[in-house]
Amino acid sequence: MPAHRRTRSRVATLLAPSRAATAPTLLFTARACLNITTGPYGWPENYCGYQPWHRLLHAADPDMPTLPLTFTIAAPDPQAAAHRAADVGQRRSVDQNTDYWPLRLRRLAVGDVVIITPRTPTTGERRYWALAPGGHLTELPCISEPLPFPPPLQLPPAARAC
Repeated sequence: MPAHRRTRSRVATLLAPSRAATAPTLLFTARACLNITTGPYGWPENYCGYQPWHRLLHAADPDMPTLPLTFTIAAPDPQAAAHRAADVGQRRSVDQNTDYWPLRLRRLAVGDVVIITPRTPTTGERRYWALAPGGHLTELPCISEPLPFPPPLQLPPAARAC
């Protein structure tokens, strides 16, 4: 074989993308819990991150307060899904369905928790990630139970007709 053909095939092999570098993409469901703990003077106490005694509230769309916000995230592993969910919660990106964080709801901040659940039960179980100072995520073994959603407002029939 001529030398110039050998060189061309070696260069093509080196420039071709590696098949082992791409990880399989899995679908995850992400939900957020907002840290609503306040101190004795009413100031937020989540500036140092999540603590087990902090009170959490499921993030919900202000227009539908009884339904939790859920996002579909495609990622190779739960940690990457948590990072992408935090980006959605901080209004830096959108999820797989181009859903975005509601503008009337505060962004995710230090001390808030992201719940990552795989779509297929064989890929693992629900995992909890807290937003830590410096933009890092910390995996939590468990969290305090989030506060329940308020019951839907029952209006009398005359008020619904208006």
